[in-house]
Parts: sequence; structure tokens; C-alpha cells
Amino acid sequence: MMKRINFFAKPKIQAKYVLITLILVLVTGLLSLYVMQTRIYHSEIAENLSTGEVQALIAEVRAGIYWVIGIVFIMSLIQAILFFHRLIGPVVALERILDLMIEGNFGGSVKLRKHDELKDLAEKIEKLGKRINEEIKQDKEKIAQIKQKIELLKEKLPPQEYEGLREKLNELLDYFKEKS
Repeated sequence: MMKRINFFAKPKIQAKYVLITLILVLVTGLLSLYVMQTRIYHSEIAENLSTGEVQALIAEVRAGIYWVIGIVFIMSLIQAILFFHRLIGPVVALERILDLMIEGNFGGSVKLRKHDELKDLAEKIEKLGKRINEEIKQDKEKIAQIKQKIELLKEKLPPQEYEGLREKLNELLDYFKEKS
């Protein structure tokens, strides 16, 4: 199994989604702070306290919420990095296999780590490659049979027609030589 060398396989994509996650956490935290502060100002408790006491209470609540936002922010950062590592890494591995398939190599296998995502997709791509390989093998056998039959017709066909058939068949054979 090939070990991933780079933790950030696609840094731009990973950074984008980690940043979106962190922005959502930050916005949620700030909205929570605003709601808490507004609730304190308009609560019955605030009516029985002086303005200084209300502001002191809000300052304490705000400090606590800042700590919570900071802790959730750091935990979300770590979780997002790990999640996107487990998601983007397999995407890179699948891209490599698809690049091999584009070049005509259909027998590759996708090796993913134990906790990676997209294992079902990797399995289907492997099955597709094996199926294409089987089809190519069958087509090569059919072409070989056709070639034998054309050779048998050599005496019965005009030379130009025979050569035309052979050229077309050789074009097909060349295609399969390149693709396997």
C-alpha cells in the first residue's frame, strides 16, 4: 500500500472547506454571544441590578463564551483537517487510477487506508477497470478469429479488398496494443 507523503493532498480544496467550516463556527459563536448578551439585557435579573452590575455580568458571560468559541474553533479546525484529509486523499488516489485508465491501463487497484472515505467508489472503479479488461480480452480474441477468417479468404478476394480488410484489422489490433 502506498503511504501518502503529503498530509494536504489538495491544499486549495482542503483549505477552502476548512475555512468555510471555521467561518461557520465563528459566526455561530458570535451569534450566540449576541443572543446571550441581548437576553441578559432584557431579562428580569437585569432589572434588579445596576447598570455596572449588568455590564460586569455581561463581561463575565462574554469571557466565558469567548473561551467556548475558542475551544470549539480549535476542535473544529482539527476535525475539519482530519475529515478532509480522509476525503481528499482518496480523491487523489482515484484520480491517479482514472488517469491510468485514460492511458489505457485498466487493471489498477485503489489502495485506501483503513479510515479513508469513498471506499465504495474505489471498489466500483476497480470493478469497472476489470470489466473493461475482460471486454478488451474478448475483443482481442474476436479480432484474432476474424484475422484467421480473412486469411482463409485471401485466395477468394481481390487483392485490393483483401489488403483493405487487413489494414482495417491491423488498425484495430494497433489500438488494442496501445490500450493494454
